[in-house]
Amino acid sequence: MMRFAHGRLSGLALYGPALFFLMLSSFLLSACRQQVDEQLYQGTALGTGYHITLYADLGAGQAAEIEAGIQGELANLEAQREVLIRASVAAFAPFWGAPSVALQHEVDRRFHALAVDRLTLWLGHHAIAPAAVLVEVGGVMRGLGTPPAGAWRLSLEQPGLPGPEGARHVRLQDAALVHRFVQQEAAAPLVTPATPLSVSVIAADAGTAMREASLLIHAGPEEAIRLADELDSAAKVVVKRPQGIEIHHTAALEPWLVR
Repeated sequence: MMRFAHGRLSGLALYGPALFFLMLSSFLLSACRQQVDEQLYQGTALGTGYHITLYADLGAGQAAEIEAGIQGELANLEAQREVLIRASVAAFAPFWGAPSVALQHEVDRRFHALAVDRLTLWLGHHAIAPAAVLVEVGGVMRGLGTPPAGAWRLSLEQPGLPGPEGARHVRLQDAALVHRFVQQEAAAPLVTPATPLSVSVIAADAGTAMREASLLIHAGPEEAIRLADELDSAAKVVVKRPQGIEIHHTAALEPWLVR
């Protein structure tokens, strides 16, 4: 009588169809373990909205822990922002004035970039080890890792601006994307000199992308294009001229564009 050892495969059982089905089962089990769920977190903070897409295999307790951590990071930044706002108001008070809307907008944009970097790094170093993360605060975005469908596919166009034919998209991976556009005056003249209308910049982190975008949006049209090339910035510069709108892509932006 041939005896079988329980829990062990040996002899001819490892060859032929048995081996094939054993390998197939192992592959399917491995694939199931590698699948991750899409987790969404969103809300309001820092005077704007935030959206976070996270791919990770989380239990209910871990999802709640992530939610609490996000809220904690944003609460700390909100407190810092309030301190800065109060300090700026106090600085202007002796002159019977108040911080300008443009100054407040600039402060908010910097805090949005800071929040994106803080949250991305916190999530990236968390014990859950997410497969991919996309953090967006006030339109500032940073992607980490690769989602199941490939790199994050994001529009390079901006809300409120006319979408040209063949509007471009980028694939963002382990980088940040920042859009800046000029604050239009309530009554703009019919004929205006050339001026940068908007800029979009991709950099390794949101802070760097915001600094470069701010330099470009506050420069003249020719200087903005020259600065983008000198900084080797992955940038799109939209310039409004009396004849129409021109769009410039730097050489450093080309590798990011969706073909």
